[in-house]
Amino acid sequence: MKKINYKDYLPHLVAIVIFLLVSIIYCLPLFQGMVVNQHDMLGTKGMTQQSFEFYEKYGRYPLWTNSMFGGMPTYQIFFAGKYNINLSGLQNVFTAFLPSPASLFFLSCICFYILTQVLKLKPWVGIFGSLAYAFASYNAVIAVVGHVTKFATMGYAPAVIAGLILLMKRKYILGFAATMLFSTLFVIQNHVQMVYYFTLVIVCLGISFLIKTIQTKDYRHFFISAGLAIAAVTISVCLFAVVLLPTNEYAKETMRGGRSELTLDTKKDKSTGGLDKEYAFGWSYGKAETFTFALPNFMGSDSDPSKLGENSNIVEALQGATSGNQPLPGQAINAFYGSMSPYWGDQPNTAGPVYLGAIVCLLVIAGLFFVPRRYLSWLIPASIIGIVLAWGNNLSSVNYFLFDHLPGLNKFRSPSSAMVIPQLTFALIASLALQHIFYNNFTKEQLFKKLKFAGLGALALIVILVGFYFSASFTNLRDKQTKDMITQQITQMAGQGKEASPEMAADAGLKAGSFTKAIIKDRKEMYSSDLLRFLLYALLAGIVIWLGSIKKLKAGLAIGIITAISFIDLITVDIRYLDKSHYTTPDDYVSGFTPNTADNQIKSDTGYFRVFDQSTGGDPFQDSHASYFHNSIGGYSPAKLALYEDLKTYQLQKNNMQVYNMLNTKYIITSDPTDQSGRRTIARRNDEANGSCWFVKGIRYVNNANEEMLALDSLHTKDSAVIDKREQSKVTLVPQFDSSASIAFVKNLNDDITYQSKSATNQFAVFSEIYYPHGWKAYIDDKETPIVKVDYLLRGLCIPAGNHTIHFEFRPKSYDTGNTINLIAGIISILAVIVCAFLLYKQNKKNPNSVEEESPAK
Repeated sequence: MKKINYKDYLPHLVAIVIFLLVSIIYCLPLFQGMVVNQHDMLGTKGMTQQSFEFYEKYGRYPLWTNSMFGGMPTYQIFFAGKYNINLSGLQNVFTAFLPSPASLFFLSCICFYILTQVLKLKPWVGIFGSLAYAFASYNAVIAVVGHVTKFATMGYAPAVIAGLILLMKRKYILGFAATMLFSTLFVIQNHVQMVYYFTLVIVCLGISFLIKTIQTKDYRHFFISAGLAIAAVTISVCLFAVVLLPTNEYAKETMRGGRSELTLDTKKDKSTGGLDKEYAFGWSYGKAETFTFALPNFMGSDSDPSKLGENSNIVEALQGATSGNQPLPGQAINAFYGSMSPYWGDQPNTAGPVYLGAIVCLLVIAGLFFVPRRYLSWLIPASIIGIVLAWGNNLSSVNYFLFDHLPGLNKFRSPSSAMVIPQLTFALIASLALQHIFYNNFTKEQLFKKLKFAGLGALALIVILVGFYFSASFTNLRDKQTKDMITQQITQMAGQGKEASPEMAADAGLKAGSFTKAIIKDRKEMYSSDLLRFLLYALLAGIVIWLGSIKKLKAGLAIGIITAISFIDLITVDIRYLDKSHYTTPDDYVSGFTPNTADNQIKSDTGYFRVFDQSTGGDPFQDSHASYFHNSIGGYSPAKLALYEDLKTYQLQKNNMQVYNMLNTKYIITSDPTDQSGRRTIARRNDEANGSCWFVKGIRYVNNANEEMLALDSLHTKDSAVIDKREQSKVTLVPQFDSSASIAFVKNLNDDITYQSKSATNQFAVFSEIYYPHGWKAYIDDKETPIVKVDYLLRGLCIPAGNHTIHFEFRPKSYDTGNTINLIAGIISILAVIVCAFLLYKQNKKNPNSVEEESPAK
């Protein structure tokens, strides 16, 4: 057996230490007992609290939650299978047991470094690329917001690609094991949109491999590699079947699945089986905005006015403004300042740009001339695909077609997220360029010729950035809307409750215009500052590359300097979006879930009911505070059931109390009108709530979903039920009024509900539970009975005369099937890793000096 040369591993050890140090130092407050104040993670905490409390009480996690939107499956909230026999425990190895988000920065570094080493790049080049990928600004932005699963999926993506490339390089055993391991960790993050985008990169790689195979006619190698890749990925997907199968069912019933049949709003542009285009393309990256790759403030940073600084022009303009002869009230100044966004791009708002680094972008330009075609043949198409998808409705002629025809794309929103593709491909192209500039055996003439073209490309980019500074307006349509709003408010203040004169209105318009001019000036200053910054980094990188190319600097030293400069460039931008001000103590972090007066008042009621929270000041259907404490009809989820979304749009938001009643909304939380601070809340009891179940006197049948929804406008839900005629076959008994009939709630264990009924005649019962066709079963005295969809989204049952026990149970077949598949795949994956390790050991023992055979597709 070949003797281990520890010096060969020293560079990799150095790389790991560097990744650890930068991740820890950047996130140092984590190690001082602080946590990142992540808004979305707080939302998740509110969503999942009921499931955790259920587990503490009953020893299992429920498959259904009552905490949001009247009830929904827990597949996209918190979910656990029966078995945990898989490779997921290795996540801690690749995150070095660090707390989040330090763990995610480290993970991204390590996985990208694995990719660079599979491609045989020098360790320092690998370190450069890894830092560039992990510390691109988007990662800092999503770390603050709390998109943890997105960040983790992005982290594992390079390692999945590395495993596939190993297969293409004829490293079949190692490639299979790596692909299976990393695709498992990649998939189990459960961020389908990120998996989808990186799959597009893999498709580009696969097409490149296929084309090369056709050229070389080495079909045997192609089919072996493809077969092993498919087997590895299949095992990985099966390891997640317990979530994927139920989620696939659930997706068909959600907004993303196009479940709604309503055509009441003819303005909506619906896709078949997917999201409405208007909703899906809400966050589309602007075409010109793509230059944030090289200049973070190209479109004015993010939407947070604090990025302008205390000494900004807009602050000065607001503080010096008057209404009549009086200075603007402080409240008005704060309101106007809050509407002054540094960002002026095409998206409604943004938490930060996609900045890939000045040096990375310059090296990508150089890569067009230095990097071999075998790499560019898949990296460039993947980059273009990511950018085009991110443009969304700013390139509607292409993206609307793809949205309608590319399988699965119409399930996703926020096209700007596709910028994760160039984040990966640009970092890899830049790394390959650095490798080939310093380590390829070019002649002096070849090297200088390529450097000349690269320099001209860099100069062209500089000309574009400088030209934009002098030609751009630094304003958009939202600024005009903001100006009109401020004009109106200043006019009203000047009139002091009376009708303002034309002179007052004109003066208010001038003041509002001065604010617009001030914000434009601030944006230009932000742009010019970043432009000078870009020029400085470009100059420094150019000098180092030139000195390295003429052998005045050793290659390793030159790359080390470039790596340091590049990291400083990236980290100083990251600090704009994630710094110590974004950390808080754990107690303060969860203080938002301290029960208020209304919460305590409601908790004293031990009955079963729902709550509607109107006290937050925001959208109650985008807030999970009430979900933390109560069964809520509001909540926070990007994948609501489509039927509930319809009901929210056409009934709840119109304040139809009959619909609130049928949802058993017993308490409505509002702000206390007697409290001037606006912080105290009260719980208003709704005594008209229908309760958890009731018998109706009559049934009204309608022809379609539109008629069913419109019928709710005037339906007295306690007395009557409206049913689509397609459900009529399930109504096997005609209800007969019985004044003495009763039906009572017994218990609700989320996915296990019991009632008792008593009547002298046949009855039809409506249950204040959300209708969901996949998994709910109803039993009357242990005999299964069909569940009828009534009142658009509730459950109904025909109840025969007599005394009966009624039982609902949520047990989707997909969950049981997924658990079985999960167990089998888990055992196979562990055995496969053991077998691969044994085969690699034998292979190394038999031929320790074996030289890797390069694939034509490398």
